Amino acid sequence: MIIEVQTTQNVTIDYDTAGLGKRILAHILDLIFMILWFIGWIWIFSIIGYFTFDTFLDGELTTILIFVIFFFPFLFYDFLFELFNNGQSPGKMIMKIRVINIDGTTPSVGSYLIRWLFRLVDFTLTSHFLGVIMVAVTKKSQRLGDLLAGTTVIDLNLNARDKRLSITELDFRDDYKVVYTDVLDRLSDKDIQTILTIIDDNNVESGNYFNERLADRIKSITGYSYDGSDILFLRKIVHDYNYLSVQELK
Repeated sequence: MIIEVQTTQNVTIDYDTAGLGKRILAHILDLIFMILWFIGWIWIFSIIGYFTFDTFLDGELTTILIFVIFFFPFLFYDFLFELFNNGQSPGKMIMKIRVINIDGTTPSVGSYLIRWLFRLVDFTLTSHFLGVIMVAVTKKSQRLGDLLAGTTVIDLNLNARDKRLSITELDFRDDYKVVYTDVLDRLSDKDIQTILTIIDDNNVESGNYFNERLADRIKSITGYSYDGSDILFLRKIVHDYNYLSVQELK
């Protein structure tokens, strides 16, 4: 299932919903992080000689302290991370998946809260069975909490079918170099679509006339210069624009 996400620059990018395998792995990673948090605090208290079985029975380690340090992260882990970390828990960040509304917008506090509350049904009360089955069989890969909140989880690896934005031509290597760093401010989505329409037309590309006219127009609007061919200049403009737009979602 494809989810369309629109950037603040009015660029629409297609993402696939996250697969069941990635969501399960992200969930397992989050459980590991929570267990490490629990073990880590036990180790810290044992080092300072405060957390022992006797002190626990004697009530020296208060109920409030136990809740805040040990159980609070377990209870609110997913809700707080998704709310304050753009829809991603640490496990989701590693797996490069993210919670988002089905209309492509950012979920509200209420949406995150509903997802979190229904974890009790999706996972705890049904031993994860309901959540796994619903993600596997629903059209938009939604567990019960997602259905009620109007959310789903997307795979942040770009959908290769997004021909309109020439995503398949983008270079997502770590060493990708952006030349025109302010292109988002100088050109609009309509400008980029016009460039793509012309440079993707084989008849136009072979003639070079329209490419030259378009390149001159873009240079006059932006003030940019380029020593190479017009077609390479135009493609670099598109690549930089799309690359910078994608960075806004991360």
